[in-house]
Amino acid sequence: MSTQMKDFFGTIIICIIAFLPFGNYFDGGNYIETTVYTFGTIIIGLLSYIISFLRQLRREMRREDDSLSEE
Repeated sequence: MSTQMKDFFGTIIICIIAFLPFGNYFDGGNYIETTVYTFGTIIIGLLSYIISFLRQLRREMRREDDSLSEE
């Protein structure tokens, strides 16, 4: 569980670091921009969860493959 949490927060931090500089390209100053940023942040959070979950599944599948090959 700790590796999944580390993957999740690492992915979130990387995405936020990438999101902040690229967000300045679309600086229009209206309320629609704020809405887009809000939905973008929510999408980044959900994608970070999916990425960490898939990495955990890949680790578990590799362990199963290793245990099957040892027998």
